[in-house]
Amino acid sequence: MSLVGGAVRDAILGVTHGPDLDLVVEGDAVRLARDLGRRLGARVVTHERFGTAAIELELELPHGRVIDLVSARRERYPAPGALPEVTPGTIADDLARRDFTVNAMAFRLSGPGRGDLLDPHGGRGDLHAGLVRALRPDAFTEDPSRLLRAVRYAARLGFEIEPATRQAAQAAAGAVDPASPRVAEELRRVLEEDRAAAALVLAAEVGVGWLDSDRLARLPGRLAALDAALARRGAPDLPRWPLRLGLALGPAAGAVAVAGWARALAAEADAGEALAARLAGLGGRPSAIDAVLGRARPAAAVGALAAGAEEVARWWAEWRDLRPDVRGTDLVAGGAAPGPAIGRALAAVRAAVLDGTAGGREDQLRLAREALAD
Repeated sequence: MSLVGGAVRDAILGVTHGPDLDLVVEGDAVRLARDLGRRLGARVVTHERFGTAAIELELELPHGRVIDLVSARRERYPAPGALPEVTPGTIADDLARRDFTVNAMAFRLSGPGRGDLLDPHGGRGDLHAGLVRALRPDAFTEDPSRLLRAVRYAARLGFEIEPATRQAAQAAAGAVDPASPRVAEELRRVLEEDRAAAALVLAAEVGVGWLDSDRLARLPGRLAALDAALARRGAPDLPRWPLRLGLALGPAAGAVAVAGWARALAAEADAGEALAARLAGLGGRPSAIDAVLGRARPAAAVGALAAGAEEVARWWAEWRDLRPDVRGTDLVAGGAAPGPAIGRALAAVRAAVLDGTAGGREDQLRLAREALAD
């Protein structure tokens, strides 16, 4: 059994590795995972077609709760962008099928050569040189989504894309279609990176045509502002990557092969700038701001704050949950008939309280009765 991929790369670099831990077995990884799962009392998710399994642990390990086991294999792509056809192989075969040299290293955990670093493609040298190099000239033709993976690693690690790899990426850039689920999944991973803006700028530089240069020029600042908005007191608990998708792609996000809810959040976040402009025209009047934000979608409000509308933060912290002293039951007890008029009267009281034109309970009752009379 060998540790492979990103964990080996990051250990050599001396940086913290993410939550994934990949182990390659020269044999039946699915059978091994099931056996380990029974012994550990852990849930095991298998994918027989690809010889892979995930052990979901109950205890928290430094890398997370999931260990991925993969049978060493060879791969052949029957068509560009298609799922690969898989056959059993050795650890050397498995490393040869990978995307970039820096990810094609393994550390032997058991068996002959235990403790050895396997680096048949010069990954360690490329790590020290700061290069992202494809393993094969046709790597992007086999799988165009690898182009987004290349820029993701380059941005994250601060590396350059090796010249021949960059040339191959430029030749394949037209095949990077966001309507492809594989490309969309890589785009999601890019958007979850701290240096997502740098990765997308690099993707545009190598020829990904659906990335708008004007949006990309503003993207670093907009993503930083979006992250700050999501951290504000009272901000809605929303996943970050769909909001970033909206800011990065705008209307083009509708063509990305992600779930409908994610496309909806992207569109709402992109509408934040228009919402910010609308709020700016209200003269700072709390009741008017409340009326607009009370009907706005949460992701649009986040986008508006990211666009500079500080009114959103104040609404979240002070105004959104404000409750006047008067309730509908008070008005019914005073003789008002139940119905929509009571709701309108309470809305008028709330507006007055927000604007500071209503005092305590008695003053609010007076305003409510006047609204009912009108």
